[in-house]
Amino acid sequence: MSALGHARRVAPERFIISVPSEEDDPDAPLLASFSDYLRRVRGLEPKSREGVLLGGRRFLDWCRHHHPGQDIEALTAKQVLAAVEYRLSLSTTSGSRTAATSHIRTFLRFLYWAGRHHQDLARIVPRTPSWRLAHLPPRLAWDDVRHAIDAIGATTPVGIRDRAVLLLLATTGIRNGELRAIRLRDIDWRTRARPRVDSPYLFLSFTRPVGPFKCAAPVSRIVRKRLRHGGVELGRVAGAHLLRHSLATQLVGQRRPINEVADLLGHRSINTTALYVKVAASQLAEVALPFPGGVA
Repeated sequence: MSALGHARRVAPERFIISVPSEEDDPDAPLLASFSDYLRRVRGLEPKSREGVLLGGRRFLDWCRHHHPGQDIEALTAKQVLAAVEYRLSLSTTSGSRTAATSHIRTFLRFLYWAGRHHQDLARIVPRTPSWRLAHLPPRLAWDDVRHAIDAIGATTPVGIRDRAVLLLLATTGIRNGELRAIRLRDIDWRTRARPRVDSPYLFLSFTRPVGPFKCAAPVSRIVRKRLRHGGVELGRVAGAHLLRHSLATQLVGQRRPINEVADLLGHRSINTTALYVKVAASQLAEVALPFPGGVA
């Protein structure tokens, strides 16, 4: 997507964006009103509105497919529950299930608020259970992280930059955005491996036009690329945050105090850092209480 966006910026005349007419998209007026509701009434930012709008569109698509020709005012509770059941069947994680039901609930509240339905059907949408700290954070073996960093050649500006990026992420646990925000004045150095560009930021994208990283995706791509080149097998989720998780797991495994890890990671609440305690199985075993009544 970044390459396509760059091409559109460089040669916008070569891209013709067709906007579907209301005849092609009969739900467009309703979704436009829904978007306005999310902006003015709910106060959602554009990025947040995208996901909720998509949930509303998917709900309407289901209704049109299963109940063609039926007006939205005739929507029944039974149909809503069937639509929710279908969306949940497509969700693979607790997070996606929670999001799916939340988006449908928000859309139904809008219908009631806008007078498009006489009942607040949002009340019948079930809430999906989602337990905090239920899953272990994705992480890498520390030897794999070191091997991947050692495999990065430091003979080119790109290699030097990538090695510095991974070293900083892996040894400090800073976030993607914090890394991109580092400026030249923050660093005390003697030599440089960056092009002469009028930019105050330390790390630059070498994709023309050369300049600072504008979003998180390029940094995550660098991390994934260098880890793969280092022979690290990656799962579905892999980016700058993976190194942050790996550092935290390594520190907890070394029995560093949890408050010290929290300070390093910049967590406002120590409860956030508690997620990593679950990976220290041996330490948890030491504090486990004996089973009441002994072994059966």
